[in-house]
Amino acid sequence: MFPASSIWLLILLAFATALLPFLTERAFAFVPWKQQGEPDKNGLFYFLRALLAYVAVGAGCYLLSQPASDTLMLAAGAALILGSVYLPGQVMAQSLKVKTFVNRLIEVTVFFFVVAAVGFALEAYYTNPIVQGWEFWAIFACLYVVMAYPGFVFRHLLKHPKKREHA
Repeated sequence: MFPASSIWLLILLAFATALLPFLTERAFAFVPWKQQGEPDKNGLFYFLRALLAYVAVGAGCYLLSQPASDTLMLAAGAALILGSVYLPGQVMAQSLKVKTFVNRLIEVTVFFFVVAAVGFALEAYYTNPIVQGWEFWAIFACLYVVMAYPGFVFRHLLKHPKKREHA
């Protein structure tokens, strides 16, 4: 794959992951509190479950951001991230019917770091990684929020017709 096509794929990945939390009710991240419909458990359980999931995403992002010298490390990083994003939907599929705005915001934040890790992995594959300053991160965060805006408008600002139930 050429660097130019990799950049366009990264932009498409960023756009898709920015919109995904707003276009579906499937959970992509754990939150550190009990949600409506979940079974009653100790409050510490929900906090530790979320902390473990965030550590797994962070470890996967760290493994992806390292120079691409070891394919096993890249595969382990990708597996950690995919598992951490896939597992919440499987665990909470029966109990979580509607996500709150905070859930969606947490998911956008998790996906932000996933896209950054994939970008670092692509950069390490093609060239030596460059340390980025705060300006880069500020612009990247603003662009990511702009990419998420159409999904926000669709979910929270548009009026959706109520579903009619036929007898």
